[in-house]
Amino acid sequence: MHFADVCCLQESKLEEISAATWREIGGHRLDKFCFVPARGSAGGIIVGWNSASFTCSILTRGTFCLTVEFYSKLVNVTWRCTTVYGPNARALKREFWEELRANVGPQDKPWIICGDFNATFKVEDKNGGIPNLEDIRMANLFLHDLKLQEPPAVGRRFSWTNGQSEAIWVKLDRFIVNEDCASRFPKMIQNSLPRLGSDHVPIRLEVRYHCSMPRPFRYEIAWATAEGFGDLVKKWWEDCSLQGCGAFVMAKKLMYLRGQLRTWAKFSFGSIKLKKLALLHELDLLDVAKENGVLSAEESNHEVATRSELDQICKQEEIYWRQRSRLQWLKEGDDNTSYFHAVANGRKNRNCIPCIAHNGVTITDPKEIGKAFCERFHQQFGLKRSTRSLIDFRKLLLNRNAMDLSQLERPFTIEEVKAAVLDLGKDKAPGPDGFPLQFF
Repeated sequence: MHFADVCCLQESKLEEISAATWREIGGHRLDKFCFVPARGSAGGIIVGWNSASFTCSILTRGTFCLTVEFYSKLVNVTWRCTTVYGPNARALKREFWEELRANVGPQDKPWIICGDFNATFKVEDKNGGIPNLEDIRMANLFLHDLKLQEPPAVGRRFSWTNGQSEAIWVKLDRFIVNEDCASRFPKMIQNSLPRLGSDHVPIRLEVRYHCSMPRPFRYEIAWATAEGFGDLVKKWWEDCSLQGCGAFVMAKKLMYLRGQLRTWAKFSFGSIKLKKLALLHELDLLDVAKENGVLSAEESNHEVATRSELDQICKQEEIYWRQRSRLQWLKEGDDNTSYFHAVANGRKNRNCIPCIAHNGVTITDPKEIGKAFCERFHQQFGLKRSTRSLIDFRKLLLNRNAMDLSQLERPFTIEEVKAAVLDLGKDKAPGPDGFPLQFF
């Protein structure tokens, strides 16, 4: 998707825009446009696009927003874009959010909302002055109710300033996307552009792809749902017979087990996604057969067995994405697969490091970023540092009653160790061996 061929502007005093005026703004590349006129000195939105790359249809023209649907001729993708210009007046805020909610469309179609919201979403969005908590509450309620998320921002922290000597900086401009957009394009960032002749910082939505890295072993909790899996693990564990200390034997057994599980997962367990597609195809063929007549007893039994197998596959799929979402409070079994998927993609996006400043140079290449981190940690590890503490604890505790702290030095009991281990999340981050606590 080439977002560079679409431009959205919010500017005051746009009562009327002619083709000649737009050519001065959008140039020859963005040859088509639509707009919402300003009301006096407030509002005004323009959306421009390249007709060679997109066809566009206007869905809604509101008081505060303009929604258009784009079809990409290059990649055969349809997506919606809502450009907003939020009101400054406190009395119009609720009307703005209600109008924006009314632009919700199909959940299975990418939706991008962008523009000047004239509202903050977090306390940290404002530097100077008092943050408006009602603004923050309404904005977050909007995100929560419609399951929207904001891609990570790089560059400038704030997008608007009042330009005074004691300047106030606020983040008013942003992009927001729905779950379908986030899942289709897992690596999106908002990049700040130079601020020229305006009190607002332009921002650009960039769609990239995560750098592929060699995949380490990860124990999949969904494997445990396969029939006879426990017996297989027990057999493999007993097949590896070793002598030595307990830690050595445990490490070697886990290493052997990793190899067996990789092979079994590839050739026996298979891909959850491919198995689900195959089962859906079989059910579709049976539905077509039912339209042409009554199914035979054998076909009816096959349909029941296929639906039962599909339920099992859907359960495995939900477990798979829940493990990656790192959520504990939301339980499996309530058809949360798409939500787990969106959370997993969002977490991956947040953990992405698009660039770093190293030795006065901005580095964007993933391999070079990795080298910079390695170099930094090599410099840090092994160096002796002088203590920064200047507190004389003897004087500080001079008038305190002595306490018996010998209990802190006693050995841990088996019960304490068990309690600590069993309180850990069963499917949380695995150790270096790739096995989460649930396996053990």
